[in-house]
Amino acid sequence: MTPKLLLLTVTLLLSQLRSLIHGFLVPGPVRCRSSACSSLHDAPIEKELPSTSVKVGIIGAGSIAFGTASLLSSLGHDPMLWSPSGAGTKELIEEAQSSDVHAITSKIQANGAQQLMERAQPTSGETITSKIQSTGVLSQEFDVRIARSTRELVRSNDNILVVAIPVNCHKDVMDRFASEIIEWIKESKQKMRIIISSHASLGAVYLMQLLRSEWLSETSTSLSELDDSIRITCWGTTAITARKTSGNSVNVLTIRKAVDYVTVPFKSEEDTNDVLETLFGKRFKYRDGGLLAISLSNLNPQNHLGIVLGNMSRMDPPPPPPPLNDMPEVDTPVEPWYQGKCITPKVGRLMEALDLERINIAKELEIDVRTIYEHFSWSFHVPLETPTDKNDQDVETSMRPLTVSEMNQQMHYYKNNDVLGPTNPESRYVMEDVPYGLVLTVILGRLLNCPASLHESGIMILSAMYGRDFLVENELLQGLGLIGEDDLNVNAYSLQEWKEMACVGYFRER
Repeated sequence: MTPKLLLLTVTLLLSQLRSLIHGFLVPGPVRCRSSACSSLHDAPIEKELPSTSVKVGIIGAGSIAFGTASLLSSLGHDPMLWSPSGAGTKELIEEAQSSDVHAITSKIQANGAQQLMERAQPTSGETITSKIQSTGVLSQEFDVRIARSTRELVRSNDNILVVAIPVNCHKDVMDRFASEIIEWIKESKQKMRIIISSHASLGAVYLMQLLRSEWLSETSTSLSELDDSIRITCWGTTAITARKTSGNSVNVLTIRKAVDYVTVPFKSEEDTNDVLETLFGKRFKYRDGGLLAISLSNLNPQNHLGIVLGNMSRMDPPPPPPPLNDMPEVDTPVEPWYQGKCITPKVGRLMEALDLERINIAKELEIDVRTIYEHFSWSFHVPLETPTDKNDQDVETSMRPLTVSEMNQQMHYYKNNDVLGPTNPESRYVMEDVPYGLVLTVILGRLLNCPASLHESGIMILSAMYGRDFLVENELLQGLGLIGEDDLNVNAYSLQEWKEMACVGYFRER
């Protein structure tokens, strides 16, 4: 833990102790503000605002990055966004510059001074600060800093970076910022913590092996020094769900009440959970089994596979047909559809069967992972059970588990936290989740002789639909030698090497 984070944690503990002893009341916690978070299953933010703000760099500027920034800000911290393409923060930068121009113009008009308007353009040494409007369960307008380079991102924050970009962008972005992290560690002699939200496709392993390679090329010191200076914390899912509504606004749909995590290299004496709770609130659960456990804890890809296969005609509406004789052209508008509502009993049963394949692989590895039912309950605040019937006195007699379809119907009709499903076949549900979310499960299934037949069949079906081979498109797994030109390299590493990797964060060179 860095000195600043240690000070923050101690400050929070002392504040709580004062409250218990003296009955001192601190400002109330920020809580969910929609009816979707008003029951026993709510996940309110229960941390009091800290007296010391932590500067946190966020790699990304999409829905999850904006939502994560809102969560950090609501807890008193100071987020900074970096858009790898620049497009995600373009509007924020333009608004910041426009505000500066307006302020300087007002000052000129008020004072009659001759000032240079180019002062409105931030120089390389100045930090750009803009505002984001957050709605939903986090209703606030908050300040956010904008980084214009990886160097500014790494050096302008308190040793903490959050990766909040689509996983199919991880390799390219990691390749861009790895050398900057190594340079910063060498100069500062401090520890860097990187949080991957959320982890998939062994992205942490690719990053760790990349950092080790950069370290060896830049310094003659031992790799053990790097292992002591880097911590990569991997989440099984995101802390929030969100939709970016414009270039400067986000709708935070839910705050998850439980997020699985692991940290590599594993150090049993460290207090990663304290750091995470200080930054994001009490919602984190450590998973035994290291990266193998967290890799099998990300349920979104398998769930999205079931949704896609059951709703492809909604995602891929037909274009207008060619004209026939003299008949007028036909308009074929895209029809919005609710994702949870369209998880019918048959679609839900498919999703449950996909989950059983994942659970069986985890059992072979002797790893405990959350079920699909726990995922929906913890993420969207619906119960796990429902009464079976009532007796003559109208008293509930017993309880039964809810099905996946029933849980999603409750989300739609009672919780009001259902979301619109994709209406574009190029959705991340396919382009990202199929090659980067499903293929690793297939590799582990083959390795353990516990095949994920439905996962693999889904990949093959969608490959046929899209005219491409999703099985071999994962650049992260290619970089780790787990995918060849036209098939999976299941035997690239032994099972023992996989288990060791899960704790140290990299495959050892043979």
